[in-house]
Amino acid sequence: MGMRFRALTALGASAALVTTPAVVADAATPTVRSGMAISIDDTVLTSNSCTLGAVISAKKALTAGHCGAVGRAVHDRTGKKIGTITANRIGQRLDIAVVGLAPRTSARIDTVDWDAKFHRGQLVWKSGITTGYGTGKVTDPAEVLRTSHGFSLAPPFLTSHDSFSVQTSLRSESGDSGAGVRDSRGRVVGILSSATLEGTGVVPVSRLPRALR
Repeated sequence: MGMRFRALTALGASAALVTTPAVVADAATPTVRSGMAISIDDTVLTSNSCTLGAVISAKKALTAGHCGAVGRAVHDRTGKKIGTITANRIGQRLDIAVVGLAPRTSARIDTVDWDAKFHRGQLVWKSGITTGYGTGKVTDPAEVLRTSHGFSLAPPFLTSHDSFSVQTSLRSESGDSGAGVRDSRGRVVGILSSATLEGTGVVPVSRLPRALR
């Protein structure tokens, strides 16, 4: 599998690649859960490796918008197709994409706080495919527009995206993009977007339009 690489500031690709009970499916079908590694088609020869952030229903999940464009197939670690990008808000300065889950997938649905508010010093945690489980604190709760820059080994080589986000002290590296960021009660409150010298940017899920939830 070809891989597309980005700098740490655009965490979508990497060299590697509290939930509710799963929706019933037979053993042969893939199980979709937050924190799993996903691969999203990028070009004919390349793909992006990201983290699935939140399973919001039996039919929908979330990841970072810069991980893949609308219409791109989403695969699990074994190469099985688990869904397709059906909506992407990165063009609206919101680094979140919606994955429409494939039929006959088993989904471990997460608890999401769609009305979450952030405050300085708030404890948050995440599980990404590169750095694994980690805790941090909100260092800047202001939901402001931040620009992330990166590079890839496939055109356009130099990349950037703008997104509203809050700043945290979470540790993150390439491949962690899309990870669900949770509060102390285990509820998903944001999607991990990018890393800068100041910390890790998290996109609030409250900004996702209701029609896409």
